[in-house]
Amino acid sequence: MKKSFLYLLLLVLFACDSEDEGSFIVSYKDNNLTLEEVLLNKPLLVDSATFVNNEINRWIKNQVILDKAKLYIDENDKELHLKVRKYKELLIINRYQTELINNEFDTTVLRSDIEEYYKNYPEDFILHKNIVKARIVIINKKTLNLKKIEDLIITKDDLEMKELSEFCRMHAENSFLNDSVWMYFSYFDQKIIISEKERKKIFSKKNKLYSFTDDHFISLFFIKDYQIKGEESPLPFVISNIREILRNKNKQKFLNKIENKLYNEALSSEHIKIL
Repeated sequence: MKKSFLYLLLLVLFACDSEDEGSFIVSYKDNNLTLEEVLLNKPLLVDSATFVNNEINRWIKNQVILDKAKLYIDENDKELHLKVRKYKELLIINRYQTELINNEFDTTVLRSDIEEYYKNYPEDFILHKNIVKARIVIINKKTLNLKKIEDLIITKDDLEMKELSEFCRMHAENSFLNDSVWMYFSYFDQKIIISEKERKKIFSKKNKLYSFTDDHFISLFFIKDYQIKGEESPLPFVISNIREILRNKNKQKFLNKIENKLYNEALSSEHIKIL
């Protein structure tokens, strides 16, 4: 408890713009750790005192193990130095590439490119689960005007949809009304208790309202459209995935272009000497 309070106090002092930002908060033999180093990678939503305490413990353990390892491993080993150098180079290059991506890369992916990719690779978009466009309203069995709710859940009228939405907000145990988006059927399946026979029946007709009742609730399930496992995914269902795939491909092309440009410039310069 005293330690946590001490670390929290140090954090407060640091936040108040103390002039001695490099002061040590822990040391082991000749090695020291500063508060600034600890806070460098602190996540925003993590408790500061807890984070500092955990980092100090982790640092001490690492220093103890490192100190022991140095008795058996030569710090001046050439292979070790080579690996450290290569790792440092990779870190610098990765940081540079990240800066390029953040500042110069165009993240736009054309709709035509998405459609072309979807058309060229249909085998990549086979459904592994059933998907539906549907609405569901779960209400208490004692709810009045059930017929009215049954009429509203299948409506196409905007005003009636607003009425249904307001009813659900006030009285429904659970609801989902956006039947313009594709959803995995499992999202709805976990909300209602139905038999395998009833489940198969659902995937036999579109624009159909089903009603399921248990001891306490009535589940009204309107299925507007569906696609069965093993069929090709509709484009709207996978469009975000394709956009991300193409964006990553474009990132790599962008980085490759810069890499080749720098390489060719270096070849034409006098800086390269192959001995």
